[in-house]
Amino acid sequence: MRAFSIVEEESGSAGKWLAPITLSQTEQEFWLDANAVIELSGRMDDQVWVGDFWDMLASVEASGYSDMQNKRVKAHVEKN
Repeated sequence: MRAFSIVEEESGSAGKWLAPITLSQTEQEFWLDANAVIELSGRMDDQVWVGDFWDMLASVEASGYSDMQNKRVKAHVEKN
């Protein structure tokens, strides 16, 4: 995982749609609740996938893409 990005079709739309799972944000980055991302994936009952997801987040924490203590994942917003 180099980065998790969200492509905005309409300026400002990411904030509107991500608000329920956003823990903090800047203009171009959102810190999302990692547990909410798991729920939205539709694979929360797949323990292998969930384990791999947490392993992936742990592997990118040193690069600043996740915060394991607070269970957050950083998403970068790209303008379309």
